[in-house]
Amino acid sequence: MKVKCIFCGHELNLDHCVFDNYTGSVKCFSCSRMMELRTARGIAYSKYPLAIFETKRNSALVPTKFSTSGGKPG
Repeated sequence: MKVKCIFCGHELNLDHCVFDNYTGSVKCFSCSRMMELRTARGIAYSKYPLAIFETKRNSALVPTKFSTSGGKPG
């Protein structure tokens, strides 16, 4: 089965039995973007951008305190 990337149009070769009935993410090796793919019986039924905001990844991190006491209070 061959699927075109929705971002750059590169053709992805998914000729493996794993992708005959598959729901999950697929990465384009040309543009490195992720998309969600749903197939059944070797036919792609839906594909859409993966809902992850990769550009804002670091802004969601919150500083935490790490204890050196092994998790014991004090």
